[in-house]
Amino acid sequence: MGLFDEVNKAVVNQQQVNDYAALLQKSGITVTNLKAVNAGGKLTVSGVVADMQSAEKAVELLKTQAGVTEVVNLLEMEDLTAKNIKMRVATNESNLNIRKGPGTEFEIVGKAAHNSTVQLIKRMYNDWYYIKTEQGVEGFSAKNYLQQV
Repeated sequence: MGLFDEVNKAVVNQQQVNDYAALLQKSGITVTNLKAVNAGGKLTVSGVVADMQSAEKAVELLKTQAGVTEVVNLLEMEDLTAKNIKMRVATNESNLNIRKGPGTEFEIVGKAAHNSTVQLIKRMYNDWYYIKTEQGVEGFSAKNYLQQV
């Protein structure tokens, strides 16, 4: 692929992102730092939304768009660091895996001990949390293994 093709592809993708942003805005949904890539009908979206309802509405709306057969949702909720929300690791007995991304397909970057306390940084749309351990390890964990303190 030549330089012109690369530039053209980037311009087309940016226009598509702008179109999606306008559609969401028109429906009263704000997604900051919206990124969207449509690869063969599989639309992957990321950005920051205010709450879970906004994320759900955004996904449902984007599913209705021409050329979209599936939406991969990587939307995040607002940054919660300043709220200092503590969570307890609620695994049965084992350590909690902390991953590079929000899903089991991502590599493990660390672990949090059973019953230890971690800080909630962000809630992800797909039932994953971005957390930070007392040792400073940051990454993603499934929310069903965490309970608010």
